[in-house]
Amino acid sequence: MSLLQKGSRPSAEQRTDGNRLEAATVSISTKTKVQRRRPPSPLSVVTLIVLLGLVVAPLVMVFIGAFLNGAPGLPKSDWSLKAILSVYASPDYLWPLVGTLILAVVTAGLSVVIGTLFAWLVARTNMFIRRVLEWGVILPLFISPFIGAVAWNLLGAPRSGIINTNLRWLLGLDDDAVLINISTMPGVVFVMLLYFMPYAYQLVGSSLRNMDPGLEEASYMNGRGIIATAFKVTLPIVRPALTAAFFMIAILATGVFTIPLALGVNTGFAPLGMHVYLKMTQFPVNPPVAAAIGTLIFWLTLLGIYFYRRSIRNARRFVTLGGKATRRREVKLGWMRVPATVLVALFGLFAAVLPIIALLITALTPYAMTDFRSMQFSLETITQVLGSIDVWNSLLNTVWLSLLAPTLAVLVAFAVAYVVVRERGRLGGALDYLATFPVAVPGIVFAMGILWLYIRTPIYATVAVLTIALVAAFLPTATRFSTTGLMQIDPSLEEAARMSGASRMRAALTITLPLVRPAILAAWSLLFIFASREVNETVLLALPSTRPLAVLAWDHINANDPGAAAVVSILLMLFMAAGLLIARFVFRTRLDSSNL
Repeated sequence: MSLLQKGSRPSAEQRTDGNRLEAATVSISTKTKVQRRRPPSPLSVVTLIVLLGLVVAPLVMVFIGAFLNGAPGLPKSDWSLKAILSVYASPDYLWPLVGTLILAVVTAGLSVVIGTLFAWLVARTNMFIRRVLEWGVILPLFISPFIGAVAWNLLGAPRSGIINTNLRWLLGLDDDAVLINISTMPGVVFVMLLYFMPYAYQLVGSSLRNMDPGLEEASYMNGRGIIATAFKVTLPIVRPALTAAFFMIAILATGVFTIPLALGVNTGFAPLGMHVYLKMTQFPVNPPVAAAIGTLIFWLTLLGIYFYRRSIRNARRFVTLGGKATRRREVKLGWMRVPATVLVALFGLFAAVLPIIALLITALTPYAMTDFRSMQFSLETITQVLGSIDVWNSLLNTVWLSLLAPTLAVLVAFAVAYVVVRERGRLGGALDYLATFPVAVPGIVFAMGILWLYIRTPIYATVAVLTIALVAAFLPTATRFSTTGLMQIDPSLEEAARMSGASRMRAALTITLPLVRPAILAAWSLLFIFASREVNETVLLALPSTRPLAVLAWDHINANDPGAAAVVSILLMLFMAAGLLIARFVFRTRLDSSNL
């Protein structure tokens, strides 16, 4: 059919084809609208109900508790504004609020700066033994920050710390000389930096590995040096990762309380998370005030998660990974090669090697001796602790938690990711936001809501309550892995199964789930570590019969028994290492810097 000339009238055949085209267009448009208006699937409805119970209900209990004059569930608890006014309208919590913000911002800022430097050194330079040093950087992820704080209290306590005690006689100083005092705010920042910086390293390092090295090569060819290329090309491209790392670490640091308590901070400042814990555990307990402080922390972290999600949403504008491969240039450090290697090695020394040595020394000295000249080693403390029934009960509880919580978390996360990525219905956005929401709720605050929600149920004071708390806390991490894995799988595979007569559920279970298995197993392995070491979500919920090893170590520290705490901490690290090895050979999956 020839093209119409200007001003000519269409023929009958042309008019008929036009009508057919218009009718087909209307049909497609109507079909699209029908698809968009289709009702939510049963899977999305069930997943929404699960998320409301896991995430929303505990948070609602915290807000309810803040407006009572007693703990929720008690017969004499009535509505009152006393707790809210004592927190929001009183200057008593102004300094803790400001201090918490400063602590979170400083920790996040330093973590991003150091993490970015280390990621660049490992990914771009000719630094010595880069692979070995990289494992030294990410090794703190497998050590509980609380255990690291306990170890650094043994190392840097002003009077009895191993470092101060032995440097005094080595340098000929007085017995009252204090060279290192970890029980200060800089000490708290230092320890938090050791165990939060690896998160920034992972995010920035992944972005550096995925960016197109041709952009840096073009900068070098135009005469720019290493520093100019890093600031003009590399850093602007990885800016979304920098922003995401900053807000994520700031959110985590806002609710921390175990590190300041373990270090015995004596500056008169206590972060808001510590106030929540003390109000719930020390006499006289005041649950309404603890809940009111928890709501205050929630508003801070909610603001942080808003900016965190914005940084992730805008990250697509900075995607530079293309199909054309370009060999990455290795930056020659020259005389800086040795100092750079030493700098990264020192981090691994401070974050992992020295804390483990301190725990071993404390576990092998029955009288907590720190002077190397008079130190006597014995297996008495180890034998006594390992002979206690409490340790083996706690080990059994840790096994249950580390198996159940990751398994349930990845199952719920897969359902969320499937609805968000595959169905894209009305509830997809809501489920995505709810699954990420636990990041905005500090562990101690979330545990308080779980406690009040289940206190009058049959599962209260059981391992099941701790499992529910951990599943909710780990949901954002598991959802991230599942969503990434699903986005890499072509949906046409499921469509082929559907055309062959399989139901949507069968296609998801037989086609999609096996293909996304590597991402799910990597998430499970990582959550196994987190479930084994977690204290924030479990310390308020655990009783002597249900406490895991991490909480048992916490109780020994509170009882001023560092030897027993050291033995339990070493046992916990051995358990995590054994679990990782088993997962490595059974699941045939690895935890490296690309999937952490």
